[in-house]
Amino acid sequence: MFLMSSHFGTVVSVSGDNNFYHAYPEEVYPDLCFDIDGHIIRAPEGFSKLHDIETRREGDSWVIVSNGQFMCADIGGAISWRTDCLAMEKFTLMPIENYVSIQEGRIRIPRKRQTNHISRTVHQIFLNGQLPSAFETASEQLRKMNPDWEYVRYDAKDILDFIYDFYGWEILKLYLQINPRYGAARADLFRYLCIYQKGGVYLDIKATTRNPLDSFIRPDDQYLLSRWKNGHGEPHEGCGLGPEMKSFDGGEYQQWHIIAAKGHPFLESVINDTITRIHKYREDYVGCGKLGVLRLTGPYVYTTSINKNITKYRHRFFDYHESGLIYNFINGYDKLFKTHYSKENTPVIL
Repeated sequence: MFLMSSHFGTVVSVSGDNNFYHAYPEEVYPDLCFDIDGHIIRAPEGFSKLHDIETRREGDSWVIVSNGQFMCADIGGAISWRTDCLAMEKFTLMPIENYVSIQEGRIRIPRKRQTNHISRTVHQIFLNGQLPSAFETASEQLRKMNPDWEYVRYDAKDILDFIYDFYGWEILKLYLQINPRYGAARADLFRYLCIYQKGGVYLDIKATTRNPLDSFIRPDDQYLLSRWKNGHGEPHEGCGLGPEMKSFDGGEYQQWHIIAAKGHPFLESVINDTITRIHKYREDYVGCGKLGVLRLTGPYVYTTSINKNITKYRHRFFDYHESGLIYNFINGYDKLFKTHYSKENTPVIL
């Protein structure tokens, strides 16, 4: 039994909503398998595209064809279809034994016992010293709106201590490999680690809420997910619809807020996939600047990691806008900092 491997070393898989994607072997389940002749012998139950594709041998490689077009393993994990067959449209067979060996050797966080409720704690991060007054105003509004909730803010040292205390030196080393010029990527990884360990509500430091958290978080909630209102004429038109997110209905899951019970398996998957991408970082595959962060630690890995498990674990979709969550409370946010990670052209991982 074999998996289909791209020239990036990724393998083709099927997401929870029946779409193709490709990712490192550590990140996928062996749910799309082939025999030595390239025939599909295992696929997810109900996979609707199974009868629309065929595999062909091209010299020492394989191609996957549908309606006269070749499957392409694009940069960053997206799948597209093209009329030309070049390097990115060619695959090789990876023996399942190799996949198992890679899985056994991957870096993982310790699994934590999941609680059945969302802790009444709000977590925020600010890495750059003294909090500017505009952010303090947003934070104060958040706390006044939720007086019965504990509030914790983490600075750079708090984060190092937290990761070492709860996850150990191996995970802290991976965190420190993130280029400090990419504070957003460091904040991404920490928010996952924090909510997986503690549970509660994470909000970006520029975010706040116009309604109490208790007005939309239910006692039996375990994980809340939301997508951007990104349709034509909506408040965030076009947001979350990047190249790897086109196959997801509605685009990426927002992760400027994370609302979850301690130990939820969604976050275990997100963390393990994120540290895999950090450990195996290739600039030619992941990139740098804003797109590199989206792929490596941000909404792209967050969405694909959750989506492959979406039918397995308890969660609820909610409307962030109607619930009163405000993405950016700060006027002129981008002007408050001399540099922004979106303008970087250096590698995300050192």
